[in-house]
Amino acid sequence: MLPFPAIQQKVVRNEVFTIYHSNQLDVLKDLLVELIRRDPLSNPLEDEQILVQSPGMAQWLRLALADGFGIAAATEFPLPASFLWKMFVQVLPDVPKRSTFNKEAMTWKIMTLLPEMIDQDSFADLRQYLSHDHDGVRLFQLSEKIADTFDQYLVYRPDWIAEWTEPSSTGNHPDSIAAEQPWQPELWRALVQKTEELGQNHWHRANMHHRFLEELYDGDHKNKLPKRLFVFGISALPPHFVETLKALGEQTDVHMLVCNPCRYYWGDEKDPKYLARMTAKQFAANQLVQSLPAVSNSQQNAFIHERLSLDNPNRSGNPLLGSMGKLGRDYLHQLHDLDAPEISAFVDGDHHCLLHSLQNDILELAEPSGKRSISPTDQSLMLHSCHSPLREVEVLHDQLLSLFEQNPNLTPRDVVVMLPDVDQYSPWIQAVFGGIGNQEPDDSRRIPFSISDRSARNEHPILSGLLHLLDLDNSRCTAPELLELLEIPALQRRFELSADDLDTLRRWVDETGIRWGLNPDHQAHFDLPRRSENSWLFGLRRLLLGYAMPEACGLYDNILPFEAVQGMSARLAGQLAEFVDHADHLAKTLRQERSIEEWTAYIHDINDRFFLADENDEYALKLVHEALEKLHEQLDDAAYSQPLTRPVLLSYLGDRLSSQRSSQRFLAGQVNFCTLMPMRSIPFKVVCLLGLNDGAYPRSIAPTGFDLIAKHTRRGDRSRREDDRYLFLEALLSAREKLYISYVGRSIKDNTERVPSVLVTELMDYIDQNYWIDDLGIKEHLLTEQTLQPFSPDNFTSDNHNSRFSSQFSYRFNYRFSYAREWLPVARRDDIESHAFIGSPLPEQHDKQDVLELSELLRFYRNPCKSFCNRRLKVFFEDDDDTLEDTEPFMIDGLDAYQLKLQMLDDLLEKDHTDDVRKTLKAIGRLPHGAFGDLLLEEHEKSLTGLSEQVKSRTANINDNKNANEESVEINLNFGNIQLTGWLKSIYNNSLIRYRPAKVKGKDRMLSWIEHLCLCACSDQPAITHLLSLEKPLMFHVVEQEDAVELLHELVRYYQQGQNEPLAFFPETAWSWLSADEDKAEAAARSAYEGGYTHQGERRDTYMNRCYPTLEAAYDDMTQLAQTFMQPMLAYLEEVK
Repeated sequence: MLPFPAIQQKVVRNEVFTIYHSNQLDVLKDLLVELIRRDPLSNPLEDEQILVQSPGMAQWLRLALADGFGIAAATEFPLPASFLWKMFVQVLPDVPKRSTFNKEAMTWKIMTLLPEMIDQDSFADLRQYLSHDHDGVRLFQLSEKIADTFDQYLVYRPDWIAEWTEPSSTGNHPDSIAAEQPWQPELWRALVQKTEELGQNHWHRANMHHRFLEELYDGDHKNKLPKRLFVFGISALPPHFVETLKALGEQTDVHMLVCNPCRYYWGDEKDPKYLARMTAKQFAANQLVQSLPAVSNSQQNAFIHERLSLDNPNRSGNPLLGSMGKLGRDYLHQLHDLDAPEISAFVDGDHHCLLHSLQNDILELAEPSGKRSISPTDQSLMLHSCHSPLREVEVLHDQLLSLFEQNPNLTPRDVVVMLPDVDQYSPWIQAVFGGIGNQEPDDSRRIPFSISDRSARNEHPILSGLLHLLDLDNSRCTAPELLELLEIPALQRRFELSADDLDTLRRWVDETGIRWGLNPDHQAHFDLPRRSENSWLFGLRRLLLGYAMPEACGLYDNILPFEAVQGMSARLAGQLAEFVDHADHLAKTLRQERSIEEWTAYIHDINDRFFLADENDEYALKLVHEALEKLHEQLDDAAYSQPLTRPVLLSYLGDRLSSQRSSQRFLAGQVNFCTLMPMRSIPFKVVCLLGLNDGAYPRSIAPTGFDLIAKHTRRGDRSRREDDRYLFLEALLSAREKLYISYVGRSIKDNTERVPSVLVTELMDYIDQNYWIDDLGIKEHLLTEQTLQPFSPDNFTSDNHNSRFSSQFSYRFNYRFSYAREWLPVARRDDIESHAFIGSPLPEQHDKQDVLELSELLRFYRNPCKSFCNRRLKVFFEDDDDTLEDTEPFMIDGLDAYQLKLQMLDDLLEKDHTDDVRKTLKAIGRLPHGAFGDLLLEEHEKSLTGLSEQVKSRTANINDNKNANEESVEINLNFGNIQLTGWLKSIYNNSLIRYRPAKVKGKDRMLSWIEHLCLCACSDQPAITHLLSLEKPLMFHVVEQEDAVELLHELVRYYQQGQNEPLAFFPETAWSWLSADEDKAEAAARSAYEGGYTHQGERRDTYMNRCYPTLEAAYDDMTQLAQTFMQPMLAYLEEVK
């Protein structure tokens, strides 16, 4: 609180409308407190009226008043529009408390009028747009847009409204403008007439503005008005709002406290009249401002002297102010046009750091003539380029920890983080800032934070769930959609589900073939054939039948039981069936039109059926109830009695709940995350701006094609893009110590560069043109290219020459560092790809294996890395792709296609047809629907015909060409301390038959070779092995028994070695290397293991990738094992012509 000298007498002014300028909100705040202190209201029961533009500013001022007076009481902080309407009600007769021309009332009246007027020639464009509006939602949304446009006219073009209401015979300008959209004046007049027919008041903001000014200038209404009014820190007001405030100044004391970034007049630099007027006003600077310690007399006198000179060289302007300050420039022009007393309380800046120097350039309206030097240690302005929003938040967390560590006086409440869209970043903020301390409650890295401005729809899952349910008849009800609904806590409580239950349900839904559609009737709603397959009804039938009978019983009424539903899990299946039944009933009844009363009762019934609300959910549902009450009120105001369709109601509720934002946690003593919005530029020691990406900020909202304001602009018109440019300027000026900016500057997919917001580019260009740093590029000094991942070693590298400081948790190199000590073990691995999975072989197991099953040996050589992880380490890497399909199958490929072909081949060999396969595939929901499935099976069957004949010919009796008897050979071989046991089946005429309905891979050759060795080692007669596939047949020739035993012994020894370390044997890679020409062998092996653009490599296997991320470190071992295991095979393997 700045001290002021005592004032001996009450302040009395001849003019009661006064404008105060300062470049710091803190000074304006102190002025406000001092004005209240020196001249308290005579009536202690009367409230001070302080006009603000946002609840956040109101909260900040409450804290300031409490600090200045010990308590913040008897003070109201109305918003401009609501305050002015309240004044209209106080002064003018017969003004309703709620305008009959508000946007909502106009929307529903226009919905009634448009269908009646749409056939007129002037409405041709609208008629074409509404021609295919079957559910009324286009009419509603168009009416909303028109009502919003009319509302803007009421504020910014009251002259147009007056002319349209009562057209003059002179052909004034508004009529010529309206000729572009001739339907607008006609619709407006119909709207006025409709309002009069309803017996409603004709007052609206345009006609009341003129009448209100007349009353204030001609009459005495002091007893109806507040004794004093403060307008604090508002960046811009519509012109007629400013005129109204000036008129209020004729009857009551009005103080406008304006945050002005520049001490010189910059509202209209090209107009000498305004410069002369502005110069004259400087002599009105009163004793109050002269007493401010922050503004000395000498500074103020120098300031006035500068104003007297119309040839001030600084009038050339500051590029940043000129580019980003249009909103403030127009507002400043309006204020000076009032010819009211203006008092300046500017505070000189300094050039001690880059940030303050930039602020001072703007304050002085100056563009430096030469470059100025900044210190290499200057950290007042920092820019960070990241690869994703998540990395932006992670980097911010580390940077804030660094700032708190450097400056013990800095607290979380001194930091604000503003974003273009806080809803987009909210999950990442919760994950990063909220995730710290979950495992260690006393974690020193925990930063208290709060998130403001989240839409109610995104903040409360129950609201998004309700809106989703209301859109159910328009939804395909896919498996992911309905399971996402089941993740809502209130819905889980209603159906008595837990998080573990959801994991089970997800697995059931996937395995039973549920894809989309509640039932055939629901699918037919989308003009598709009525089919049960892949619907929720289809999957539920499988689940419930599986409880009654096992899958081994086969099809029952063309339904294949899903036998995972057993015992207590039947309860879970029943709960899922109940939820789907409720959803089905809801989808059918949503299509009816209802009155607002009926919709209100219907939505309450939905809440009761689907949700069991807790205290937080009750607050969210209260918002729904209030929205419905508000809608009821709007419909009554508009006398709209027609029933509402579901799409119209859903559009209304969705917009209402999305626009409802929570700001109650702003300035809660924590790091404040909030949306970049007007008057959020409250001074903070550290201001952080995230998400300043090209296209994301400044935000651009294209005006509607019929918005005449956008085509015929005037000074003072609002533009979202210009608002955002000024918000960025305000954020730059509100940072007291540091300004932090980050954006997504690299693609997370291919690392290509992305440009930041044009505002960031302009700022960087200005700095580059006007500042320099010793031996470094200024941009390179300010901008830090952050790493892709938080565990990058660069984030934990200490360099004594470049490090700024060190701590127990982090190592700093330039501006890349991390406090995330959980990533340190990963980051310390200098070259993660070159390290072996284990440093050295594990010790021998105490309980040595003395019996080895043949099946286990085969499993080992299929994937030695997987065998090591599973058997020795007890580590199992599950497939983490839990993405649910949301469409019925249109094709079968990959592993599913191979398994299908294998099943079809078995049926062809056993039954000579595949009818059973077709029925089973259809029953489990894996077959494409209709003719697509039939064609697919026919193609597969045709491709298998040749292979089927090959198998049959080799299993036939040599003498009579009939099927020979299948033989089995027992394997029982001793290899020192271990015995190999098992059985070999499918032996016909002393030939082992193996077949594969695909191309032969390296593992097929290896496994067949092992089985062939076993057959030759244990058979009394010479034996061969046939490996049949969709390629040419392969045959393994006879191996002498002694040689076979020796080769098997070698394989068993390597199996034992593979229990202590993962062997670098990759069957496909080994075969590619072995079968290639010598000069191409390495390239062939690398391609087989690491893959390429056209194929996936063997490394895609999770186990191989974990053990050997690249082939480089394992190449020598791989070649040695390939020679040991596969080289002997080549002597016995023959491709049959």
